[in-house]
Amino acid sequence: MSFDRREFFERAAAAAAGLRATGLGVEAQQRGSMPTPQARGLMNVFGLRVPIFCSGMGLAAAPDLAVAVSNAGGLGSLGTGGEPPADQMRTRVEQTRAGTTGPFSVNYILHNRPISLQAVLDAGAPVIHFAFGLPSADMIRAIRRAGARMGVQVSGADGARRALDLSADYLVCQGTEAGGHVQALSPLSRTLPAVIAEAKTIPVLAAGGLATGTDIRRALEAGAAGAFMGTRFLATKESDAHPEHKAALLRANGDDTALTICFQDGWLYPHRVVRNRTVDMWEADGCPPPGRRPGENDITGTYGPFPPYLSETRQRRRYSASMPRPGERGQIAEQPLYAGVGVGSVRDLPSAGDLVARLWKECLG
Repeated sequence: MSFDRREFFERAAAAAAGLRATGLGVEAQQRGSMPTPQARGLMNVFGLRVPIFCSGMGLAAAPDLAVAVSNAGGLGSLGTGGEPPADQMRTRVEQTRAGTTGPFSVNYILHNRPISLQAVLDAGAPVIHFAFGLPSADMIRAIRRAGARMGVQVSGADGARRALDLSADYLVCQGTEAGGHVQALSPLSRTLPAVIAEAKTIPVLAAGGLATGTDIRRALEAGAAGAFMGTRFLATKESDAHPEHKAALLRANGDDTALTICFQDGWLYPHRVVRNRTVDMWEADGCPPPGRRPGENDITGTYGPFPPYLSETRQRRRYSASMPRPGERGQIAEQPLYAGVGVGSVRDLPSAGDLVARLWKECLG
């Protein structure tokens, strides 16, 4: 069943005014010392030195990135990128555990089946993070049996209540400013206060458009316990994003991104990307559905083999939702280059560890 385009664009338009607003609605709050009590609580629970989580950005969130963030005192993450084999994810968890004694998460988008969940728990993954849905009772039992913690991404008070009913250890409140797969239909400034109020003592992390230490401070002063960041960590040395994707992030500004459903082969929901020729072609043609899209049979890339996980070369068509893979060849600039509105602050490619230290120093001011 295809996504209702009219419904999406009507709801997205209603949120547009919020995107034009600055800050997170903290004008009435005084500038205080850092970290805030909520941030200290999060750091104590997870054994962190900074309240910064890296999001699980598909296979771009690989072991090297998770290790670098965790060793710097934040919480790194491993992405799953669809439905990778259980042995692949077990290996990624083992590699991460070998590189750090710090905590890290494994991210599952419940649009896909979490077929590797038991394998990553058996390998010692300490935190499991879910988005685009709620885990089943069987998933939760497996997580608790393994002694792992569980987080859930939400985009409003109702979603927060449902996640809290499942005893989530933390929530991530996402706004439409986020890059990549966008669960939210309202800006962060509109939803964060309601989610924090619903969560009470459960930590809430802010997600969507955060790319600087100033952004983190603003989120903490708004009551968030931490920052959940993707785009800024995508542009690091350890990220497994394609080099042309990273270069596009360095060139882009926030208003160069588009919240769209253009790249829907394999993903039917909203996503935020750097605007490119594919998006422009599709919009100019009236945002047509599959079967009537301009150039939809174009081959824009080839990738593989990637032993031991992919034994053959594969082709990518224009509207594929997966981000370009390292080593992929073709028209990379016309593929989905995921980025949030905070991309305008991304102007270098540091190591992730140095980035964590820099972000926290900026936050402390």
